[in-house]
Amino acid sequence: MPVRSRPVLHASTWLNWGKNSLKIAILILFFWSAPVLASLRVGVILPLTGDQARLGQALQAWLEEVNLYFARNYGLSFRLRFFDSGSRCRKMPQIVEKAFLEGLNVLVGPAQPACAAALLKEARRLGVPAVITSGDFHPVKSFRTPLGPYFRTGLSTRAAVKVLYRCFKKKGWHKIGLLLTKDPVGREGERWLLAYATEFALKIGGKRYFGLKDTDVSVHLEALLSCDAVVCWAPPGASYRVAKNLTANRFGIPVYFSHLVAGEPFLKEHAGLYAHPFVGAAFFSEDDFPGDKGLKRLFEKLYLSKTTWRHPVFAAYADAFNFLRIGVLKGGTAGWRRGLERAGLVKGLTGLYFLSTDDHYGLLPASVGVFRYQWFRYEPVCKPTANIF
Repeated sequence: MPVRSRPVLHASTWLNWGKNSLKIAILILFFWSAPVLASLRVGVILPLTGDQARLGQALQAWLEEVNLYFARNYGLSFRLRFFDSGSRCRKMPQIVEKAFLEGLNVLVGPAQPACAAALLKEARRLGVPAVITSGDFHPVKSFRTPLGPYFRTGLSTRAAVKVLYRCFKKKGWHKIGLLLTKDPVGREGERWLLAYATEFALKIGGKRYFGLKDTDVSVHLEALLSCDAVVCWAPPGASYRVAKNLTANRFGIPVYFSHLVAGEPFLKEHAGLYAHPFVGAAFFSEDDFPGDKGLKRLFEKLYLSKTTWRHPVFAAYADAFNFLRIGVLKGGTAGWRRGLERAGLVKGLTGLYFLSTDDHYGLLPASVGVFRYQWFRYEPVCKPTANIF
């Protein structure tokens, strides 16, 4: 009986088999990673040079980590293009024009509140979608003002006032005094503090104005002593001088400050603000956090390694990325804006948002907190909550 010889695999056969296996592996890798690759091209505006460069660089590192987190957990990430806004807003037209010419899907920023108006003006002119992360932009539907492809995250003055007034209502206060600077920050604060007083059944017991460089506001505070509390709405430096004045004179009246003083680097360097309450993002809360717990765990891990800072702007940018993620998951890359308008309740680090075709911001005041900073910790005065009604 003839013996059947075993087939001999020549080197060329092994080589061909290896090439085919490599091709198969590449195809499997391609299809497995396709959702990650086929995503939005996002332009991120940060102050990477100038006096805020450290903040901008920390934000860039944070957002790269958020992007990796999305890829690992959701099979989706963004192709990021970082733009340097510098310390001022004059670069905004060039940045938006570059984004337009490069065909980016959306812009995210700015870190500086004063730059929001310049960014929006140019974005609207060229039709570039944007998620605004600071400044006083309120994309809520009203007569003759279509919302367009523009969304908002983080804390605006309007939202911060509602957070503060909700806290006062819980404390049973009815009469408040206003201490305001004579500048755009003070005027914007005054606008919303007056607008929402009636809604929260609050009476304005008095208004006093002070200069940005004033070091003694005693006479103004004495005029407001009949109030249950005072709200000081001013830039961070002026707010610090008011807090120092309060400590030195021991006025027996609580004074609350805006969200503009809430960043930990500023608070660490200005001890006069210790123990004075202010509006802050929900992720400052160590427990009972109502927002995106996965993003908060990521933040805390990086915070321990000193990669991130406790600052509301870190929450605002992460929330913007979360908006885009949800928009893509619900509407696809081409229909992310429609998907986001249908999103409804969205959990973030600033708090909870409710998005719709009528509201591209929708931050819910109950989900944001009022805090005081002492012993290097944020302690809640009025806790953020998921109970939004």
